This record gives sequence, structure tokens and C-alpha cells, in this order.
Amino acid sequence: MSIDELARRVDVLAERLRRHQDVFKKSEAAVRASLVEPFLRIWGWDTEDPGQVRPEFSTQSGKPDYALLGPEGRPVAFVGVKALGKPEDLTQYISYCVSEGVGYFIATDGETWEVYNTHAPKPLHEKLVARWDILKDPPVEVLRKSFVIARGVGERVEAPRPVPPPTPPRQPSPHLTLANMMPAKVKPPFSVIFPDQQRYSIKNWNDLLASVVEWLMKTGRLTEKHLPLKTPRSTKRYLVNTRPKHPTGSDFRQPKSVSGLYVETHFSARDIKRMVLYLLREFGVDPDEVVFEVGS
Repeated sequence: MSIDELARRVDVLAERLRRHQDVFKKSEAAVRASLVEPFLRIWGWDTEDPGQVRPEFSTQSGKPDYALLGPEGRPVAFVGVKALGKPEDLTQYISYCVSEGVGYFIATDGETWEVYNTHAPKPLHEKLVARWDILKDPPVEVLRKSFVIARGVGERVEAPRPVPPPTPPRQPSPHLTLANMMPAKVKPPFSVIFPDQQRYSIKNWNDLLASVVEWLMKTGRLTEKHLPLKTPRSTKRYLVNTRPKHPTGSDFRQPKSVSGLYVETHFSARDIKRMVLYLLREFGVDPDEVVFEVGS
């Protein structure tokens, strides 16, 4: 389905919400049936298939309104729904997720949607990884932000089980961020830790560039509407594309496949840092919040 068609479906929901606000303020059931389930279907969740979406899913701590299930039938996210304008009890839902080893919780009143990474070792308000508003955000922006809940994405970023008690990430000494890292003085292997505490092991400089692209995709920042993505200040080379080809038709010299896309990685270590800085800034991420761990 095209982006235009998806955006049109978001527009339909927004108009429905405007027209029937009084109903949605009084009825959580109406919010579920007329707003939440149609929005989940936009991102590939078959709400009529209990193998994908399970209402009133039983856990040790209670029953979330919905469980979104992965291919093995195990929840990858819980969804909590309230009537329009009513807040969700986030602490309660976080406890559902922790008790079941579920990595993500989605809270919504049909208009505002919030996605929390329940395993991030942070205070509750800092676990928020995505937020959008059906009425206030343009439809395409809603799609960009909500890609994080697309069916299949949660399965790739789900935290492993069993879930250990949250502990603060170990920081390198001295503190080293992407912004102050000098490639000539830092040699792989090392780990890179993104602002949401997702950690990637880096064996070579090409891995760093590919990991940044993968993380941007998983968090819904980089989507197909941004492709092909050119290298900074160049009209003859692509950095990320759906196929390993430059605009001139020439092949990528060192392509790396990342979640169905291709990343050109034929760069020096210094240029890879430049490309990574470009990608992060282009998609609204502060490079000072990307931390390197180069050993104990």
C-alpha cells in the first residue's frame, strides 16, 4: 500500500475522531472499535486474528486491553486503551510488561499514542520512545512516528527473555561520545549505545554505519519515504537505497544489507564518522547522546 493511501486512512480516522468526540469521551469500547483497531490495521495487524492481536490478554498482574503477538505467539507489545481525554495508568501496564517479559507498551486514548520501552533502565517518563497525535500531527508525520508499531518491527527490537532487573548501562571511561570520538584513536571492536539504550557490537567501521541505519529504521525515524538517501553534499552517490545502486546506475562498491535496504559502506573510518553524524542530525538525534564503550 502506498504512503498516500496510508495517509488517507489516517485522515479518515482523524475526521471520525473530530466528528464523534462526545462518543469517544464517554466510551472506551468505541475508542477501541472505531479508532484503535483501525489504526493497528494500518500497520499490518489483523485485529480479527487472535494469532496476531489478542484482546484482554491474561498476565500474572492483570489483563491489558490488547496483546500484539509475534510469529511464535508470544506478546511483543501490550496496548492500553482509555476513553478520549482520560490518562492511562502507565505504572500498572509497565508491571504487566515486566511480569511477562514484554518489551513495549502502547498507551492511547484514540487521539494521542505513546510507545514505551519497558526494559530501558530509566525513569518512567524517559522510557518513552515515540509519540504522535492523530489530530495535531499531519498524516504523513503520524505515519513516520508510528512506524515503530508496524507488525514485524517490534519482533526485531524486542528485549530477550528472561528479563534481568533494570541496571544502569556501564559507561566507558573516559566518557566517549560520537561527537568527541576520534577514529584515528579508537579502533574496533567496541560497542555503541543509542539514546534508548539499544546496544550494538561493532567489529569494524562498516558495522558502525550499518548499525546507525538499522537503529534509525527500528525507531521509526528512517522510513522508505526518505529513500533513496544521498550522501551529504553529493548528487552522484547514495548512502542508503532499496537496491545497491547509485543514481548513475553504478553498483555500491561495498554494500551492506540492513533489514531489506542497502547501505554503501565504502568509506574511510573518518568518513564513516562524518556519514554517521550526518544521519543522526538529519533524523533529529543528538550525537552527544550516542555513547561508545571501548572496554572496561
